Amino acid sequence: MKHSLKLSKITKEIGPISLLYLPNGIYKENIVQNLQEILEKLKASNPSLDPTNKKYSQINPVVFKCDECQDKGWLTSTVPIWHENFGDLIVCPSCKKSAHNPEIIQKRIEYSNLEGMSHLTFENIQSKGNLEGKDNVEKFREALKVSKKYSKNPSGWLTIQGPNGSGKTYLAAAIGNQCIQNGESVLFMFLPDLLDRFRSVFQNPESFLYEDLLDQIRNYPVLILDGISKTSNSTWASEKILQILNHRNIKNLPTVITTSENISNLDPYLQSRLNSNNTNQLINTGNLKNTYFLQNNNFGQIPKSFKNFSFENFNVSGAQGSAAPESVVSNLTSSLKTAKEFVSEPKDTWLCFWSNDTTGVGKTHLAVAIGNELLKQGLEVLFFRTPDMLDYLRKSNDPRNQLDGDNIFEEIKQSQVLILDDLGSGVMSEWGTEKLFQLIAYRHDHRLPTIITSRINLPHLVTSENNPTASRIADPSIGICIEITAPNYRQYNG
Repeated sequence: MKHSLKLSKITKEIGPISLLYLPNGIYKENIVQNLQEILEKLKASNPSLDPTNKKYSQINPVVFKCDECQDKGWLTSTVPIWHENFGDLIVCPSCKKSAHNPEIIQKRIEYSNLEGMSHLTFENIQSKGNLEGKDNVEKFREALKVSKKYSKNPSGWLTIQGPNGSGKTYLAAAIGNQCIQNGESVLFMFLPDLLDRFRSVFQNPESFLYEDLLDQIRNYPVLILDGISKTSNSTWASEKILQILNHRNIKNLPTVITTSENISNLDPYLQSRLNSNNTNQLINTGNLKNTYFLQNNNFGQIPKSFKNFSFENFNVSGAQGSAAPESVVSNLTSSLKTAKEFVSEPKDTWLCFWSNDTTGVGKTHLAVAIGNELLKQGLEVLFFRTPDMLDYLRKSNDPRNQLDGDNIFEEIKQSQVLILDDLGSGVMSEWGTEKLFQLIAYRHDHRLPTIITSRINLPHLVTSENNPTASRIADPSIGICIEITAPNYRQYNG
């Protein structure tokens, strides 16, 4: 024990006896007894502790189904300490022969932490997954197909990525249960539970327990780590995860990882481990949202008061009802038709509703109705009043705030569908004008679905002032600008 070397003293007895002497070498009398005396007294008071006593040595003997591995299902490689396979775990050959023995399978389930999830099998999975939308269903079906194939012959790494509730853990557990049925030894660990276990063992002064636990997890034949994320991990926790994954990466041991975050949001070193392995497969159980920072700050969601905006309750007669002139009805009907067409094929398209300095004509209603429909399809939709968004971005870049301005702006730029309401209202600063241009230019260049409402005559702004932002919004090659000519609905309806 390194911490006691200064208090040790070589005596006439065999070996060093730690902590039996004070710094000046004086023997601590009456503090400890001779170990042999203690053992003799214990044997005399309790004969069952004496291994040579035949009367008691046969009481309740431990009987294993497999004497070779003592029912663990795996063995440690018996190679010299300098060998590259030293410390590796291998499947017990005796258990492998009896892989389908119900008792052996039950033991493996108990060791695996999957006992409470043994019912999660591929036979019970709904092939369409849990999320709505054609794109999500297709992603889950592909993930299911890859997971089944992996479970038959686990090799390399499999990373399962997807939003919460999309079926990641279900697939991971199904892989584990199938591997057990195939005779593999599996360990399933929910990451927070694993880290709690590490902390508990680490606090034990006998550090060999910690090292033993870490070594077992690093070398387990099949390891499943559920719920890897960046936010819940301290530096210490990240270090433990990296120790495990780095070892398994080098040994190319079968490893399944689930995460609800983009790989790019994880620790950079962890990213390198997940991406460095040539045999690492990445599957998605659904469209993963790119708006982690925004969601954590409850920004960018469609307001509750707009949740009921739909195509069905959009009034094509406008504020005037039955008295509306044919031109208004025709204009609103055409706008509604274009909005519905956008929903049916939102990829690579832009749509802008504008009115000449008039409010309350239905621009926001149609934009939000599109957003609500796309949300039902499982797409990610961000909604902002443009002045509020710019104000939020400005504040997020203030070093006195805890917000991550750069990441928030990146999430807005890259979101699947973006709704910018009331663009151009108010007076924008030079910083705001530049930021808005960066956003519009990025989404224009990458053909990302964008819906804009404005009280500015954008086509006129392009021709009269050659405005670069308006020019991209009005670009006919990627979208369409529609002027809504109806009168103010709020004015007529109080």
